[in-house]
Amino acid sequence: MRLDFEFGEVLAFVTVAQTLNFRAAADRLYISQPALSRRIEKLEAALDMRLLERTTRKVELTDAGRQFLNHAVVILEELDLARASMVERASRAKQLVTVACVPSVANHVLPEILRLYAGTHAGVRIRVIDESAGKVLDAVLEGEADIGISFLGAQNADIDFTPIRSEPYVLAVRRDHPLAVTTTARWADLERERLIAVSLNSGNRVLIENVLASLPRRPTIHYEANHVAGALGLVSAGLGVAVLPGLALANDTYPGLVGLPMREPELSRTLGLLSRAGARLSQAATALHDLVLQKIAE
Repeated sequence: MRLDFEFGEVLAFVTVAQTLNFRAAADRLYISQPALSRRIEKLEAALDMRLLERTTRKVELTDAGRQFLNHAVVILEELDLARASMVERASRAKQLVTVACVPSVANHVLPEILRLYAGTHAGVRIRVIDESAGKVLDAVLEGEADIGISFLGAQNADIDFTPIRSEPYVLAVRRDHPLAVTTTARWADLERERLIAVSLNSGNRVLIENVLASLPRRPTIHYEANHVAGALGLVSAGLGVAVLPGLALANDTYPGLVGLPMREPELSRTLGLLSRAGARLSQAATALHDLVLQKIAE
């Protein structure tokens, strides 16, 4: 259905009806009196009825004018509510923070940080992208994520990489495994073990492969999983052992497993906070950025 009058005309009529004075109404609307008169005339023409009686001394509403005023006020109130609703929606959209991180951080570190963050930023919505280190880096570079938590990106000129802490790699074994009684594990020990590894697409695998390639006798990888969680499931089933980042066994998530720090050589990764170089974070994203720095470094 097409309306033959405009918002400005309805507003002009309501303002005149409230002031009963064309000069006062024109001043309130910041328009001239002739412009105000034209709006009233156009509205009356569209409705095909006279809404106001105007003399040199006073302005009065006609019966039709009084009836239309009731509807016009409701129209303006509804439009104002619609405007406020859209403003609120836009504000909520601006209060979205996206953080990309490797799965070990998403599982064992980020939940507690987000719990603390919600205490001071309850209105901010959070989107978590828990992916491999390479995909975390891509998400930050492409602007899909405001910040990232990963161990790749330090050498990328388009990334601001802030080191947070060094994370050692451990050998995940079942508690009933013979090695479980020791305090560390040597890479040479893996020759006699059925090794479980994460996918070649994983940043973890790249670091591990660099060490395996340097061993006199390379261990055989019997099982491969796309993600750390899958590898831990295979270890829990007694199918072998796996070299994984220490965070994977944090918070006693796998009580049946123990993590032995790798030695000869030691292997670690530097976990860092990523953001696009030169990008300006929103206030909400900056607050989360600072909280991540504070809590992961503890």
